[in-house]
Amino acid sequence: AQRSRFCLRVAAVEFARGQIGSRTAPWLLVFTSAIAGTALLSLTGLVEPSQARQIATPQSLSGAAIGGLLFGSGMVLARGCASRLLVLAATGNLRSLLSGLVFAVVAQASLFGILAPLREFIAGVLVTTPNGGNDLLRMVGIDTATATTIAVAASVAALAIAVYRKTGGFIILG
Repeated sequence: AQRSRFCLRVAAVEFARGQIGSRTAPWLLVFTSAIAGTALLSLTGLVEPSQARQIATPQSLSGAAIGGLLFGSGMVLARGCASRLLVLAATGNLRSLLSGLVFAVVAQASLFGILAPLREFIAGVLVTTPNGGNDLLRMVGIDTATATTIAVAASVAALAIAVYRKTGGFIILG
């Protein structure tokens, strides 16, 4: 992780500045490859995405929005996501060690501790059940073959962007 310099915060900053450079390109490649891989596995029948917990059970839109804002704000203030803080702590960075410990304690408190009732309340404000569930393909009326084609094309485009932005081969492979 340290050698590839794969960092969500830096990619988000680059994207917010209206750039798709060498830090955003790998994230696009990872995201589109994951979608294309899942779509290909679904198309071949090796994986049934509708059985995944994230699709089979109602999900919280309010929790995702508020949690995403809190996580993003914390990531910017701590100068890295939890994974990056762990990598920096391993190099001896005490700031990242302390930030990572605070992150872990708050995460545990919101899952099982004193912040759990607040998390559960926020999560229940807006869920996906009234919207027709979590299956986006069904919602927009696209079949699996069409979605797979779009996902593979997006993955190829992301690879082209990564190569064009002179993202190193090691980073692309990573």
